[in-house]
Parts: sequence; C-alpha cells; structure tokens
Amino acid sequence: MSEHYPNLINFDEIIDSYSKGEISDNCLIDTVKSYREMQKQKDQLFDALRKGCGLQELLKIAYKFVGNPFTLVDSSYSILASYPTVSDERTLEIKNNRLSIKNVFSNDMKVNKITERIYHSIYPFTSKIEDFPYDWVFESIRINQAVVGYICCRGINKEFSEEDLAFIHDLSKTISVELQKDFSFSNPKGIKYDHFFKELFLKHFDNEENIKNQLKLFGVKPESNYYLLAFDFISSSERVLSPDYYCNQIMSILTNSVTGTYNGIIITLVPTHTLKPYSEENRERLVTFLQMNNMIATLSFVFTNLMESHTYFDQCQSMLTLFEPSDITDRILLYGDYCFRHISNIIDNPEVLQASIHPALKFIKKYDEENETEYLLTLQTYIQKNRSAPAAAEALHIHKSTFFYRIEKMKSLFGIDISNPDNMFAYEISLKLMKISK
Repeated sequence: MSEHYPNLINFDEIIDSYSKGEISDNCLIDTVKSYREMQKQKDQLFDALRKGCGLQELLKIAYKFVGNPFTLVDSSYSILASYPTVSDERTLEIKNNRLSIKNVFSNDMKVNKITERIYHSIYPFTSKIEDFPYDWVFESIRINQAVVGYICCRGINKEFSEEDLAFIHDLSKTISVELQKDFSFSNPKGIKYDHFFKELFLKHFDNEENIKNQLKLFGVKPESNYYLLAFDFISSSERVLSPDYYCNQIMSILTNSVTGTYNGIIITLVPTHTLKPYSEENRERLVTFLQMNNMIATLSFVFTNLMESHTYFDQCQSMLTLFEPSDITDRILLYGDYCFRHISNIIDNPEVLQASIHPALKFIKKYDEENETEYLLTLQTYIQKNRSAPAAAEALHIHKSTFFYRIEKMKSLFGIDISNPDNMFAYEISLKLMKISK
C-alpha cells in the first residue's frame, strides 16, 4: 500500500523549471490544461454541494472524472451511497434493512491493515486485495478529526493516476461537509426509541409483557437474556454529529437491538438467546466503529427481567464516570471489571471503606514499606493466579520453595491463613479496597 500526498501542481516550481529550460512549452501547456481540468471538476463538486444535490450526485461527478466506481461507507460498514449502484454478492449483504459490507470482507480489511490505514491516514492510499485483479483506493471521511466513514474506489475500468488521487482527496473533504448538513441517513425512529428508554428506565411500564410488545413493534425479537450497552466519546469534543447518526450505525452492527438516547447517553438494548451479547465478528465490527469515532462502550451484566433494566443502566452509566482514558486497554468496558469500584462509590463514607480492610493487610503494607519486602505482592499474585502456588511463583520469578517460605513468614508475622476460604475472600476484597482507596 502507498499513501499519496496530493499536492501535485506547484506553479512556482513549474515556472522556475520552465525559465531554466528544464521543461518544454508543450509540457507547460499540458500542465496548465491538467490544472484547469482539475479545477473544473472541483467546481462541479462545490456546485453540487452548494445546491444540496446529495451524496449520490457527488459520487456521480467523481465517477465521470475518475472513471472507476465509488462507494461511500460509514464507520459501521454500511453503504451510504454508491455510483454506479453496487451489487457485489461477494462483499455485500443486507443487514437491518441496510446494504452493508459482509463480515468476512471487513475482517479481511482488518487483517490486511486497511482499516487501520483508513483510521490513521488523512490522504488517499492504494491497496491490493486478494482475489481482485485491480487496485483499490481508500480515504477516510473526517469531521473534526473524527473518522465517520471512508471512500472506496475500485480500479475496475482503468488504473489510477495522480490526478485521480488528488481529486479523491478533494471529494473526501466535500463529502465531509455534505455529511454535516445531510440527515438523510439519520435514524427516523430515534424519537420513538428515546421515549422507549425513558419509559423503561423510569419504570413506567406496568409489566414485562408490555415491554416485549413494544420491542416487537420496533421489529425486535424478545429473547431470554438481555444486555445493555452505553456509549460515550473519550473526549467531549469528539461528538461531531447528531446522536441519531451514531445510533443508526450501532443498530447496523448489533442487529435485533434498540438504540436511542437517555440522559444524553447513547444506549443499546440487546436481546439474546445466549450468554453473549454479540458474535465475535460483530464485536470486531463494533470495536472498529468505536475506534474510528474515538468512543468507548460499557457493557452491563446479563439480565433476564426487563423490568429490572434501570438497574443495569446504572451499571453502564457508572462505568462512564469511573474510567480514565489512560486506563483504556479495550474499547468495550465490562461491568465485571468495574463492579467493585461501583459498589464502593455507593458507600458515601470513605472511613467505612478503610475500616473494612482486613487489618493483616494493613500491617503487611506497612511492613513492606519499612523493610522493602514483597509480602503484599506475593499474596496478591497468589490470588490473581487462581490460588495456584506454582503459577504465583512463576509470575513472581521465584522458586516454589521461596513462595512457601514467604507464606509461612506472613503466617507467623501477620496471622495470614491461606487455607481458610473465608479469610481468602476477606483478603481479596481488602486488596480491591486498598486499590480504590489510595
């Protein structure tokens, strides 16, 4: 793959070369003609933008100039527009009533690092894709630095020139402006979904059957299990479009779901007959969407009673206030990793938390600080390694006999007893309390 920086015509350099006799009259004339042709095509793009002709017309103009078919894709891999109309069964399918790129093809894009290049590059780049005999050109569509989609142009009819790539770069910037004023792709059911979540979380439904009937009216099938996801931007400045835009993309990824907003938060309710909220392929698509839009998602515990949805919304909402951007290792935060911190936040008095820490661990911490020992780390590693002495010794890079020596020392110095299950539970809880009460 190669990236193209489309500053193709520098008239100062051209005139300088001409004055030195390095280029001919014909070369100068050809350069001026090329520049005028490019300006003519740009003017057509800007005129279509000004008249509000829409995305399809912009791609039609691009097709006339470049001579190869264009497809505009949002960050959920749904097709926003194409010219000519695409109908490639190898790469496309209908999902949630929208034409989308198949999971297998989007996964290939990720494996070949095309998705990564789209996210990081601000210029068009060419790529070879296995089983296709022509070049592909991709460029991201950005709004306030956030990637909201990308252009894809397939070199079916002819090879790409430098002028083509420069034009595609201008097309990208034009589409960015069009997307900011064009709401034809927004979710027309957004208001209904928002009202549904308001009624659900304020407990206005009389019974669960009424909730399930409402889901059926939305075309969503109730299941035995449910999850809630909440979405937010890592930085408040990243929200660049209407919430409906993001809701529509999320529902394209998580089919058989409802997405709306509540208290300014984008929320998705996912019915599922399994103990997983989504397939691994859809999880990958969701993570890519979150990366492109610089967002995170929080995922509740699974639940079975829709009348209890408000409690699981609290789980998702709490994580949005607890995470630190520097701590993010995954775009989807699981409540299981944050539940203890959430519970501790509910307790208003920090003295209660401190008093709940097992005294033996306080003594160990003080002893370690004064004697430069690692007894607390030893106990913590033992718990983290599912209470396996060999695994803990390996993680600590010590011999197993050294590990047991430390355990015996902790028993004699602090009364630690790893054979007592109640004590071990208290030690584990205390370690978590010590971590969050620093």
